[in-house]
Amino acid sequence: MKKHFLILSVWALCTIVPLAESGCTDKDPQIEYALQLAKGNRPELEKVLNHYRNDSLKLEAAKFLIRNMPGHYSFADSSVYRYYNALDSALNTMKGRSPWEVKDSLEVVTDHLPFSLNTATVPDVEIITADYLIQNIDTAFTHWHEGTWATHLTFEQFCEYLLPYKIDDLYALDNWREYMKSTFGREIEVLQYCDSYKNSAIQAATHVNKNLRNDLHPVFSTSRVFPIYRLSTKVKQPFGLCDDYTAIATAALRSCGIPVAYDFTPQWPFRSMGHTWNIVLANSGQHIPFGGADTDPGQPHKLDEKMAKVFRKTYVANPDLQRLNETEKYIPSTFRTVFIKDVTPEYMDCADIEIAIDGEDNRYAYLAVFDNHAWVPVDFARIDNGKACFRNVGKNIAYLPVRYENDDTQIPAGDPFILTYSSKTEYIKADTLQKQTLILNRKYPVYPHAYTWAWRTVNGVFQAADNPDFHNAITVHTIKEWGVTGTEVQVPDSCGAHRYWRYWQPHEFNNMAEIYFVEKNTHKFIEGKIIGTDGAWGGNENLDKTKAFDRDLLTYFDAPDHGAWVGMDFGSPVSLETILYVGRGDGNTIEIGDSYELFYWDKKTWKSLGKQTAEWITLTYSNAPTGSLFWLKDLTKGKEERIFTYEKGKQVWW
Repeated sequence: MKKHFLILSVWALCTIVPLAESGCTDKDPQIEYALQLAKGNRPELEKVLNHYRNDSLKLEAAKFLIRNMPGHYSFADSSVYRYYNALDSALNTMKGRSPWEVKDSLEVVTDHLPFSLNTATVPDVEIITADYLIQNIDTAFTHWHEGTWATHLTFEQFCEYLLPYKIDDLYALDNWREYMKSTFGREIEVLQYCDSYKNSAIQAATHVNKNLRNDLHPVFSTSRVFPIYRLSTKVKQPFGLCDDYTAIATAALRSCGIPVAYDFTPQWPFRSMGHTWNIVLANSGQHIPFGGADTDPGQPHKLDEKMAKVFRKTYVANPDLQRLNETEKYIPSTFRTVFIKDVTPEYMDCADIEIAIDGEDNRYAYLAVFDNHAWVPVDFARIDNGKACFRNVGKNIAYLPVRYENDDTQIPAGDPFILTYSSKTEYIKADTLQKQTLILNRKYPVYPHAYTWAWRTVNGVFQAADNPDFHNAITVHTIKEWGVTGTEVQVPDSCGAHRYWRYWQPHEFNNMAEIYFVEKNTHKFIEGKIIGTDGAWGGNENLDKTKAFDRDLLTYFDAPDHGAWVGMDFGSPVSLETILYVGRGDGNTIEIGDSYELFYWDKKTWKSLGKQTAEWITLTYSNAPTGSLFWLKDLTKGKEERIFTYEKGKQVWW
């Protein structure tokens, strides 16, 4: 979508001369501006205004929609809907099949369309009909005045949470309210039998969201399927992203007269991607978050996860974003729409910060956070006297100020910094004169998906014996810590030489990913015949005992039961110097054999501290600057990488 499609010119609004003969547009230049933009569709919009001339409140609602309609778009060509029809046909034939089979089928449809898909857009003011707007307004008012779940709304809240004729740009101008209510609003009327529930927006939202969850069975997955902007087709697709389910929930709840909106954070400040979710405007006046077709209002939804910025999709244009779009030739993707507003303070304690910017006055700078591979803008501010003031910024996060000239080339506009919990900006500047030694054991933080299994190493033991049954075995080491990184065990000299060595987990499931035995005399890794408990959990032969020695951190021995063990028969007694082990995890521990490169941030760019092939479960860089921001990349494989500082001998992730 071209940038100028999204801009409402403030100057144009101030110079339009209103039509004296129309009482509905008199002294309202924004409505007259919209009517002029409508071109040949102007009579349709005027018909709506005339229809409500004797109903002052509905007339104000009609004016609200028309006044703010410029900048909203739909598809101009019917080929998009032919595409949706093709998807519908495929979906109908795939009923009862797994989401992955359906996904493959829809991707085949997408890859082999017999016609060209034209995604050109047309302004809604040029195509929307009077009948469509009138029906939309009347239905929304029925929900507000005669319904149950929106009686607490002011007129302004009604306009924001119920009235819009579609949930977002590009969605079809069809009977979505009727379709979504009949499909997902079933049995909502039973709430009236409980006096605590019969007017509760939260309870109504929970009811409809449960219907969504039970009907859609959300499967979160990306695909090559072109984004679907027709709800009757979208709800049949058995997979999608959080954005898809948020849109569906917004439509389903609004169709039942439940006041909801669509919030998002454009980029997590601690990992890749962003996130979208819903909020319901509760009777208390609070905005209660929930995940569309996922978590219900009041249930935990991304609790305690840091966010740099949160925005809410709106029908009304944001004047600050209008000015940004009018000023800049290149604009980061998040801010190319003017229909969002900042709601960060609803979610967290924030701070306003003013920072020096290397850029031209009256242009714009951005605050960016790292997405594992690049800096992604999440906020904007105008440069004034060499400074930019960013408002409502999330704390305990690493930021980099950036700017753009006339293309998508990102230019650092200052040093990275941490916005602390005490609202201070602590700049991160490399001191290349003062050196330090870095010992690195991971390239990515330990997040819940790795933490979940890490406890299974606790109380596991390494043993040595002179018989394959480990009768009278010598215990070399008992693990006392969770296995979140690769760990080194020094074998005591008193242990002596033994033919059989093993790892045994007597109390829990054996989930060892990798074991390395280091011979005492040669100081090298040695291997023998793999021995241990046969089988695997659930009969999965791909996760048997051999996986503890396959030199792949993403595979592991998934033992069939408690008390399983895995080890090696070296054929003759050997003395070991060291045992290295890595428990089941995410593959982001330093992996022996992989090639790595460490970077540090200096003078507005990443600079390399050199490449290494890992020969151990840690990497050592002995000539690193102090006070810097670092980034360790695995050049062999993997995508999960994270920036960090190095403090008191440890990696501190940002």
